[in-house]
Amino acid sequence: MDNRTLSLRGRCPAPFYEVTKFGNGGFVTGRFCAPVELIADDLVCCLPCPATDFLYPKEFNTWYTVAEVLNVVGLVTLIFLLLSFILLPIDKTRRHYLSYCLIVGGILMALGFVVPFGAKPQQCYDEITPNDMFSNLTCAFSGAFLISGGLTMGVWIFIRALSMHLQICWDVLPGARFFYWSQGLGWAVVATIFTATVTLTGFSFRFGSVCHVNSEHSMADFWGPLLAIAGAATLVQLSTFAYCIKVYIKNMWSDDKTETQSSAGLPSYTNSVRTRSARAVYRRVRKVLWLQWRGITIVVFILVDVIFFSVVFVYLNATETHAIEDLDTVMPFLMCLVANPKDPSDCHKKGQDIVVSFDTVIAVLMMLSLVGIQVFILLVRSAMFPAWIEFFRSKFSSKREFVSLDAKNYTDDKAYEMQRVQSPHPPGSAVTSPTRSDFDPWRRSVTDTPDHFNKEIQRTYQTPSHSFSTPRAPSRVEFDPRATHARGGLALHPINDEEDTLNGFNYKV
Repeated sequence: MDNRTLSLRGRCPAPFYEVTKFGNGGFVTGRFCAPVELIADDLVCCLPCPATDFLYPKEFNTWYTVAEVLNVVGLVTLIFLLLSFILLPIDKTRRHYLSYCLIVGGILMALGFVVPFGAKPQQCYDEITPNDMFSNLTCAFSGAFLISGGLTMGVWIFIRALSMHLQICWDVLPGARFFYWSQGLGWAVVATIFTATVTLTGFSFRFGSVCHVNSEHSMADFWGPLLAIAGAATLVQLSTFAYCIKVYIKNMWSDDKTETQSSAGLPSYTNSVRTRSARAVYRRVRKVLWLQWRGITIVVFILVDVIFFSVVFVYLNATETHAIEDLDTVMPFLMCLVANPKDPSDCHKKGQDIVVSFDTVIAVLMMLSLVGIQVFILLVRSAMFPAWIEFFRSKFSSKREFVSLDAKNYTDDKAYEMQRVQSPHPPGSAVTSPTRSDFDPWRRSVTDTPDHFNKEIQRTYQTPSHSFSTPRAPSRVEFDPRATHARGGLALHPINDEEDTLNGFNYKV
């Protein structure tokens, strides 16, 4: 132990430091200090920074590195997903603005871990004081990314749950008005809560190399609004699930219900209408659920993550405040550190009884780190990968040429490009049965093919018999069944005033 360490300890026993030996730099509120009246009335001793070295085993740093690597993987996959939505055709990605906003939130959260993973920031300002967003630039960026990402995920999960609720429960398809309102209100809520958190609460190094929201005022500025948004999304999602269960049970009941009969022995009209209505609603809900299962799964996963780490940090803030006010609770842990100044491993269990257990902290880190990967797995489609191959092939292939759509669909090298669809020899009568040659292309001769490119052919226009383009004397309509291949002995004659008529025509055998 060097002379500087001895001078900084002052009258405090190892491993603690005397607070009067340090200035006011860094995040002073983040110090773990307590008065020690047993030694001196005015003595205040502080736990060395970072405090996690005395609260959790050495595996904590290993797990934190794993969490940062997972966030790097999540960031890469989310960027791939975002570029796919931007560059690839919509039929390959099925992109939607709700998915865009969710991906942006996941990227922001991943950057909160990736920035310190690359910068390797100094967590402590001095031996007892952690850095905050004012004393460390990396802390400022990582905390801003993490907070904005968490708020974005929470707000857009609520909007996504509301959109699915309107489609499933109310049969309302959100349109342009919903889009503009959601964009305006969604980003406004995120910006408002983010500004209040940064200006009134701030963030500092509390666990590992990522800055988190400070304890003071955090419930009113950040955790309270975030939990309110997550709670509202949970209620909306639960009501959607309840409606789906109700529709399913009602459909089962309508299938099993025996059809009642009236006094005349006929089926009940009201009961049949209800049965058809229940089945129609069930088919509609089932179809929407099949189309929206990815969105429903994302909402459930993200809600669990947001609510879990919000509750954990709220509990952590409460325990830290309680520990400072009630020293009797932390005294066994402090005495254990005094008895084991060089190896605090025996004191980890007592320290975790004061704050949050090691398993809970690791669970929070893993859930935060897997958010990006979860979003990627649920939004990615197998059609994206062949589409990317085709995209690069069309952009960077050395043998690129223009191919028209007609050339791509080219099948017959003997057919003309502008060949008509209809038959070149229409039948003489509209009701005459076609001959076999009309269906058998192999029985046609070469001369049957029309010459569309011979300009010398003179076509004579024949005026149709029923054309009203020129004045024409009225003619008597004669109908010959022999020209129509019709069976029988029914003859159709014009109307006579002396004979009985039916629908304007007289039928005689």
